[in-house]
Parts: sequence; structure tokens; C-alpha cells
Amino acid sequence: MKRYIYLLRHGETEYGREKRYLGHTDCKLSEEGKEQAKYLADIFVRNKIIIDNIFSSDLTRCKDTINIVFPNKKVIFLEQLREIKMGDWDGFTFDEVKSKYAEEYIKRGENIGGFIPRNGESFEQCQNRAVAVFRYIINSTKGNTAICSHAGFIRTLLCS
Repeated sequence: MKRYIYLLRHGETEYGREKRYLGHTDCKLSEEGKEQAKYLADIFVRNKIIIDNIFSSDLTRCKDTINIVFPNKKVIFLEQLREIKMGDWDGFTFDEVKSKYAEEYIKRGENIGGFIPRNGESFEQCQNRAVAVFRYIINSTKGNTAICSHAGFIRTLLCS
């Protein structure tokens, strides 16, 4: 039997279009993000897509998104679905990090996959986490599955 896995990214956050490292920083959806989630919900309804299992990051921006897309449905929230952990950089804008952590910022540019911000994780570590939780979800469920997570997390998963 065919099954589909839907990878969903949360809607725009209250930080809007700021270029900011939002790893584990918890924030809400903006009004635009709520509209994006409603639009996504409409796609599932219009296309009569049945979802049997729903998983989401436990951060508020994902919780809000998934609860708009699939209201009144059982959702399993997992910490393992969180965005890459940006450590000491978390919550700062790109410009603030470039200024405050200049040497580390350069090192990250030289080794984007392996660089670990202080108290954070590398993209390689995030990818290992992403693949492990994805395999767990796939192996422990049947039917169509929706997974709501974050851009960096999803990119690392797709690159594997």
C-alpha cells in the first residue's frame, strides 16, 4: 500500500522577515504565519488528503502551525523535531552574530556542516538527529504522515 510523508515547515514567525538565528528560541507565529497555515490546511482539505499520523516539533511556532492545519487532531510533539540548536547565537540577528562572534562566524562559513556554535550543534549533528527521528516515525507508523518542523532540520533531512 502506498503511503505519503508530508514535511511541513512552520509559518512565518513573529520575528517576520528578520534574518535571525531561531534555533531553539521559542516564538509565536506572526499574523502572516497564521494565514500561511490556514492556506496549507485548505490544500489538505481541497485535495481530500487523509493524514493518519501527525508529528510536530514541540516549539510554539510548529505547535501553532500544526494545530491550524489539523485542528482537533491528535498530534505527537517531539523535541527531536526541533530546529538546529544554535547555542549562544540563538535569538541574535545575523548582523549581531557577525559582530559579536566575528571569528566563529568566519569559521562557520568555512565549514558550514561541521561547525558547532558554543552550546549548539552542527548541521551534521542535526542531520543525524533528523534521520534518526524520521526513521523512528516511519518505522512506528502506517499510513500517511505529516511532520511539522523547521527549515534547517528539513534541509538536513532532505540532504541525507
